[in-house]
Amino acid sequence: MISLTPICLQELTPLKIRSHGASSVMQYDERYTPYIKMTGLLPFSQLVSRSTPNLNAAAVTTLIDRWRPETHSFHLRTGEMTVTLQDVSMITALLIEGKPLCMSTDSGGWRQQMEALIGMSSQEPEVEDGGKKDRVPAGTPFTWIAANFAHCPQDADDEVIQRYARVYMWYVISRTIFADGTSKNAPWMWLKALTVSNNKFSWGSAALAYLYRQVINC
Repeated sequence: MISLTPICLQELTPLKIRSHGASSVMQYDERYTPYIKMTGLLPFSQLVSRSTPNLNAAAVTTLIDRWRPETHSFHLRTGEMTVTLQDVSMITALLIEGKPLCMSTDSGGWRQQMEALIGMSSQEPEVEDGGKKDRVPAGTPFTWIAANFAHCPQDADDEVIQRYARVYMWYVISRTIFADGTSKNAPWMWLKALTVSNNKFSWGSAALAYLYRQVINC
């Protein structure tokens, strides 16, 4: 006699998509090209400046449910599948060769460092009398960046253009490659990574590592 074991089906709630797109607010300026090229991010920048694909939350949720952190792969009915560095390079045009993106994430004095890099910083949130000061992440609202750096002045000199190019890339990678769940802030550490333009980091490796980490946290 054959006994059948009942199968319990779990209803999955669609996950929130963490890619916020490059946004049409921050316009790409051709004068940024030589500076962005030095970072190795020019092909990716040109790709996302046109548009970013719409993502299906239900399909992504189903795929994430099949992810196994032990093997860093998706377990499907047809076999295992994973995302490789070659996939990242082919899809995003990010560099997979170069220096590892390793740096201190210490955010002490980040506002002062930000002012030194781009000439200004966002104001610290005010706390009403008697109110408790909330812990604020080291980063700047996307709205503040767009309000101050959306358009580079036509008469800008090379130093100002480079500053706007750096902020543009900070804005873009914080909303696409390294998007978080808030959709509000650009983390300071990604601007810090753009301090030296010609570092030639392996952005593709960093993107894949970040993807693995975010999938595990889903």
